[in-house]
Order: sequence, then C-alpha cells, then structure tokens
Amino acid sequence: MAEEVLKLVPASALGSDTVPYLVDFSGRQRMAAGIRYRFGQNALSGPVAYKIAVDGDAVRPRLERELEVARYLGTRGGELLSKCVGYNFDDSPSALVTYRGRPLADLARDESNWPPGHTVRRKIITDLLQGLELLRVSRIVHGCIGLVSLHWDGTTLQITDFGQAALAGQYPDGRAAHHGDDIRAAGRVIYQVHTGQPPPADPWDLRQQLEQVQDAELRDLLLQRDLVAGTDRDYVFAEDPDKRPTARTLLDRLDRRPRGVQWSQLVARDRAVREEFRQLRERQRSFRAAYRPAPSRRPGIRHSPPLTGQPGQPGRAARPPVSRPAAAGGRPGPRPRPSGPAKYARVRLWLPLVIAVLLLVLVLTGVL
Repeated sequence: MAEEVLKLVPASALGSDTVPYLVDFSGRQRMAAGIRYRFGQNALSGPVAYKIAVDGDAVRPRLERELEVARYLGTRGGELLSKCVGYNFDDSPSALVTYRGRPLADLARDESNWPPGHTVRRKIITDLLQGLELLRVSRIVHGCIGLVSLHWDGTTLQITDFGQAALAGQYPDGRAAHHGDDIRAAGRVIYQVHTGQPPPADPWDLRQQLEQVQDAELRDLLLQRDLVAGTDRDYVFAEDPDKRPTARTLLDRLDRRPRGVQWSQLVARDRAVREEFRQLRERQRSFRAAYRPAPSRRPGIRHSPPLTGQPGQPGRAARPPVSRPAAAGGRPGPRPRPSGPAKYARVRLWLPLVIAVLLLVLVLTGVL
C-alpha cells in the first residue's frame, strides 16, 4: 500500500483548477486497450481506478467520454455505475474513476463457483437491469456490456468503462445508438450467468436453446410469446431493437412480488377475487332454488276450503258480499252497529264468569 497525492480537476467543476486527491494504491495494476489501470482506495470515493493513457492521442477521447458520461449522470448511479471523479488532460491524459470488485470474466474462470447460486445470480441480474434503466432514462447507451465491463464485489454489481458510450443517441464514431443494444448484450450476460456457458452465436440455435432446452425462468425473462397470435411480444435477441424489451420491462418480469411496479398483477388479483365472489353467489342462488322448502301453514289457524266460484275446485257456496249504505258523495258509509239481542250476546257470555270470580274473592277474604 502506497499513498500518493494526485493533482486532478474535479469532474463536477466548471473551471480547470486542480485539487489534491489522496489515493492509497494497493499495487495491483493491469493493462487494457492502451490504458494502464492502477487500483487503490480514496477516502471519499471508496475503491477507485486511476486510468492513465499509454497512447495519449488514441485513448484521450475515451477518457473524455468517461468525463462526459459522469456529467450526464450527475448524482444518479450510486454504486451501480462507475463514474469519473477527477481528471487531468494537460500532460499525460488520466482520469480517476470509481471501480469496485472484479470483472465477472474473472469469476467465470473459477469453474467450481460458476455459474453462481440462485441468490447471487438474482442479485447480479437485478443490479445489471437497474443500472441499464438508469442509463436509459439518462439517454446513455453503454455499447460494451459484457463480462469484462461488469464488476462484482460480492454484494453489488457495477457497470464500468464508459469510454465507448453513446450520448443522446449517437456513438463516438457517429453510429446511431439504441437502448436495445445494451439489452441484447445484457441478454447474453444473463444467459451465461444462468447456464455457465456463453450463448450460441447462431440466432437459430440460440432460439432453440431458449425454447426447448433451458428452464422456464430464463425463457420467460428473455422471451415473451403471444400464444394466440403465434408471434413474439418481445425478444431480447430480436433483430429489430424496437422489438426488444426495456430494462424496466425485464425488471418487472424478474420481480413478481406485488409492489408499486406490479400494478397489473394487483388488478388481475382484484378481478380474480371478484370473479370468485360472483361464482359463489351463483352457487348460492342455485342451492336456494333447488332446496327451498314449500311454504307451510301456520298452526292454530283454520283454513277454509276454496269457494265454489273457482273453477275445478269443490267447496261451500260463496257468501254474498255485504253491501253498506252509500254516504253522500257515493262513498260507503260507516259499518252498522249491532242492535237488539246481538248487542247483549257478549254480556250474557261473560256475566256468569264475572260473578263466580267475585264470589271466590269474597270467600277467600273472609267476607262470606
């Protein structure tokens, strides 16, 4: 471990004044594509890589693109995206970038631990898609997604090396860029992380592998079919970039738990519950219709036989209707009160009972 002070211009600065950056270098280095990497630790930025251009004229545009991407991203990215924190293009072009973990290509060489287990595989794929979604909303296309540019530190995946990235839909060499470019490259990484082997180079063989050989988890993530129409809804390796899903779509498929991004699943669940309730109500109505008992007669009520006026039913003669005298105006008058013997019929019925009760009271009280 050796501490060095680097004079660099902060990536967020508008001027060209340098400030000191204290980096504790570990002594580990590597060379790749004309750039020498020195790995170390910075107190503020954490693990970093100091990129030094060996061939200045050819490599400087790539370091400048790293700076432009960092300014495009601003505060977005966090640990998922490697970003330039300082640079110096005056003498020997160089840049200090955040750099975590080891490339997945190094991990793939360890056959005893590759492919990774379900938990690690799920975290690698999730971090990769989240990083690509951040790039998509920032209108950045990495252009070189692969096992070399993806670093894993045991807990988090980081997308590194933005020297060939496209900004605002155009690569540095002038070619048109599409978010589907990164999706197709990410699909090859996902395939290899799942199976432990690189995907077939031939498109037809790759399609056959997904449809007939590989498990449903990988197939459902990379390929969506319309079974009714017999066509692809989207396909990660489709020739047309517009027919490839976005990183957001793949994240929704990967995470099937009912969260905010799973609104369609919540709606489907609500419809299923309502349909189940409707079916229960239909079964309830059918049961009631089949087993509803016939209305029974209340006990203690004398039911008269039907009148002979009804066709086909024997019985007693119908009682003629009682007519009441009409009052003035054509409306029926009050019901007539009973008179004569009928008036005192109830009195003759109750009088002996009242006298007997009265005599009993007198005897019990000692009066008689």
